[in-house]
Amino acid sequence: MNILSKRYAKKEWEALELEYQIQAELIRARMDSNMTQAELAEKSGIRQSNISRIENGNALPRLDTLSLLAKAMGKQLKISLI
Repeated sequence: MNILSKRYAKKEWEALELEYQIQAELIRARMDSNMTQAELAEKSGIRQSNISRIENGNALPRLDTLSLLAKAMGKQLKISLI
């Protein structure tokens, strides 16, 4: 891989890193709560297909959606700037 390809790949990764973090955190929280997507959908009022799209990286959730999902898992949504 040449230097231009590496720079491009790094830039692309940085552009998508937040989305990957959201996906990973949602999946981790759901697994820690011992919930299936269907169970989370029932408790949150968000369709299972939408939860799947978020977890698969095909949709970027709004903050109110993340908050509803967190509450359904008995958690709070926390955002911090570092």
